[in-house]
Order: sequence, then structure tokens, then C-alpha cells
Amino acid sequence: MIDDNLKLEIFIPIEIKPREFISQLLLSGELAKNNIRVYLGSKKAIDKLVENKKNNSGIYLYKGGGSTVDKFKKLSKKVSSIAVLDQEISPAYRDYKQIKNRFVKGSLKFVSRLYYVGPEAKKSAIEVLNEIEPKNIKAFGWPRVDIWEPSLHHIWEEEINKIKSRFPKPFLFFCSDFGCNTETLLKERLLWIKNKGAKKSFEDIEFWSEFSKKNYKRFNEFIEFLKEINSDPDIPRIIIRPHPTEDHFAWEEKIRNLKNINVIYEGDVSPWLLASEGLLHRGCTTAIEAAISRKKIAFFPNFSSDHETLPSLISSKIENLQSLKYWIKQKSKLPIENPIYLNLLKKHTTLKSERAVTRIAQDIATLCADKVSPSHIYEIKTESINILKIRNSILKKLINLFKKKNSTAKYQKKNKMQDGIKLSDCKSYLSLMYPKEKFNLDSPSSDLIKIEILN
Repeated sequence: MIDDNLKLEIFIPIEIKPREFISQLLLSGELAKNNIRVYLGSKKAIDKLVENKKNNSGIYLYKGGGSTVDKFKKLSKKVSSIAVLDQEISPAYRDYKQIKNRFVKGSLKFVSRLYYVGPEAKKSAIEVLNEIEPKNIKAFGWPRVDIWEPSLHHIWEEEINKIKSRFPKPFLFFCSDFGCNTETLLKERLLWIKNKGAKKSFEDIEFWSEFSKKNYKRFNEFIEFLKEINSDPDIPRIIIRPHPTEDHFAWEEKIRNLKNINVIYEGDVSPWLLASEGLLHRGCTTAIEAAISRKKIAFFPNFSSDHETLPSLISSKIENLQSLKYWIKQKSKLPIENPIYLNLLKKHTTLKSERAVTRIAQDIATLCADKVSPSHIYEIKTESINILKIRNSILKKLINLFKKKNSTAKYQKKNKMQDGIKLSDCKSYLSLMYPKEKFNLDSPSSDLIKIEILN
């Protein structure tokens, strides 16, 4: 008798929910349409599932590089294939050749496929990554870019209406990417650059250390500019969205007395962008989203070190209060309507009539042939093994405690997963993304969702 419950499986961990969840959910729906059982969840939940499942089959779709070869080696023993859909090598990247720092030496021999956002990233990856065959490096585009297209803006309608009800008057939206907005975060970042990730050259360490120091200096300068903006009645309200790794409390303290400035970090960035009159930025990926979403965008060159990146090149320049006021009143041509800017976007972002999720899903289906029963059905390992793991974890922490000079404090994680991965959210968004499909969803454990289409 044939078991109809046997399927190819894929495991998709989410590291930063507001950056990855919705687009990976769109991809999950496409994978399910290809008769693949999808497990979507927090990194912790997915890694626990992969570690404990009975079989050694399936595909693990990672978000980027890793700090150790051991991570990839362990994963390779529990799945058939590892693929990487890099969430951090964005069209806003200043130098794609820094892709070499995304992978520790030896890790790529465990990777079957690399997916990048566009042609330029793929080209650089082929040039600098010699541990993977060029044919296994793809530029199918980003699921995130699919979400940015106007054809999917309807999924945000409820959130947009709530935002406009909360802020009935027009507002501008600023997405922060300073990264270091306190002395503590700056120190942590400098330690990370020196001691973590792939081995870096002395020049790379010096460059990124200075880059981080400049960002912190410019953050403080930007606060002073916000005070000037706040006092001008001709400037509408500005809503600031901090970066997930920034200290949000520090932001709130800095603008506490600025009545026309709000710091809000809620949900996905997209509905806030779409509800706004336009985006203000200093070179972030959201500028690319704004361009593809047909929104007005402006760049602050005085608060950025990158004046030649794609976000800066396709944006109006705001150098002072007067130029900001002029931009607000001006009905500027959208970047995507400018042939020169459109060609730049296509150079850095794969824009095709066929969605990125369709091409990625079709390719992923070729990476594994083993069909298995649902992997979330497993027995918990014995208590003695769990005690051993706890003991080893404590020992590791004690060792790190005595190696302070070589360690770095962890970035804040409380902002990364917001309220977690919810079954209700997955059902709601999938119904809007794929109204004709009947998905079968289940939540086997906290922050873990199983998605499939039953035959």
C-alpha cells in the first residue's frame, strides 16, 4: 500500500521575522504547490526539529553564511541538501565581493545551491567563492522583491488602514540602518568585526571598524537634524523605524521631546512604507523596496558613507532643511519610471515576469528525491542525553566567560522575532497570497508551522 503522506521536505528557519517571514511564507506556498512539505519557523524551532527527526532527508534553506564549518557539517548529516538564500547580500550592498566574508572556509563544500538577489551579486559570488561550482550559484531574485511588487500590495490592506487610522495626517517614513546607536553597541560591533565570522584581512577589519565608528557619529548628527526638522511647521510627521539590531530604547530617549517624530517598530516594514507619503533613508534596502513599490524616495548624503550605492543613485538628495521642504512639495518622477534607474535596478535585482519564488521552488525540488513521513513526529531523546547537553552547554559558557578578550556580547535578539511565528498569521497571509489554493497548516510546536497541500 502506498503511503500518501510521504513527501519531499524543506526546513526554512527565520532569523529576523520582519525581514524574512512574509517573503519566506510566499516561497513556502509555492513550494507546497510543488508537492513539498514545508516546515517554517524560528531558527531555534527549525534546528530542534532537524536535530531530532528520524530521517536524514530533506532540504535546509539557510539565510546566509555561518561562523563555523561545524554548523554546516552537522546539518549535512541530517538533511540531503543545504541551500542558501542570502538575505543580507541585498541590492543596497556597497561591495558584493564582501560575499567572501559570508562563509567560513570549508563550509561551502556542504552547500548544494546559492540563491542571490540579482546578476551583480551572482557575478561577484562566482569570482570570490571557489569552494562551490559556478553552475550552483543562481540569480533567480528574491521572494522579498516579489512581495514588493504592486500585485501583492493587497496583502497589507488591513495593516495600512490601521496605520492611517492611527496617523490620519500624511507622514514621512525613515528607515534607520545606522546599526550602532549607542557606545555599547559600537563596542560590540567592533569586537564582532575583529573576532567573529569568516577570517578577514587586516584591511577589511580596519575598513569595517571605521565604517561602524562613522555610523555612530552620524547617528548623533542625525538626532540634531531631527531637532531642526521637528521645529518646522511645514514638515509633516516623521515615523522612524529602527533597525532590528539597534537599541530602540536609545532611539526613544533621543527623540522623547520631539513631538512630531515617532519611533515605531511594529510588524513588517511594508505596510508602513505603503501608508506613508514617501521614504527618507541613508542607503538601506527599503529604498529598493520603495522604488519597486512605486513610492517617492529621498536620500540623506550628509548622514551616509555610501554615496554610490543603488539606493543613493536612484533617490532625490536631501542635504538640508530647505531641500527636504522642496522635495516634500515636489511631485517627483518615480525611479522605476526613469529608464536609467530601471536599468540600474535590473542590474542589481532580478526583475522578471515570472516570480522569484516560482523559479526557486522549481529548482529546490531538484535538490532531493527522498519522500518521507512528516518529520515533526519523533520521540524526545532520553533524559540522560539531555543532561549531557546541558552540562556541555554550561561548560562552554564558562570557558567563554574566561575568554572575555576574545568574545563579544550578543546583539539584541528581542527585536528580531517580534511576537514569533503564528499559525493564524500564516493562514491569513497565505489565503491572500494564494486565494485559489487550499493549504493544510499545523503548528507542531511553538514558532513552528507545517505547510502542505494534501493530495
